[in-house]
Amino acid sequence: MYKDYNTNQLSLEVNLAYDIPTTHEARMISLFVDSIPSQILLEETSHTGRPAFHPAMLMKMTLFAYARQVFSGRKIVQ
Repeated sequence: MYKDYNTNQLSLEVNLAYDIPTTHEARMISLFVDSIPSQILLEETSHTGRPAFHPAMLMKMTLFAYARQVFSGRKIVQ
């Protein structure tokens, strides 16, 4: 069981007229991770304890940080 994760639900309460270009690396990473079959990402799931973050979301965040040459977990959080 994972926490709710829906990429179509991304929105800010602040009214910003900003759209990520279609050639931006964040979109490329998102398309790549979304192309991975869910059977591979969701192989081992725990059914006890606090719900985990979705593996696809964590992989997208990690790949984006690595693309920006940020390798420290603490710097990724920032």
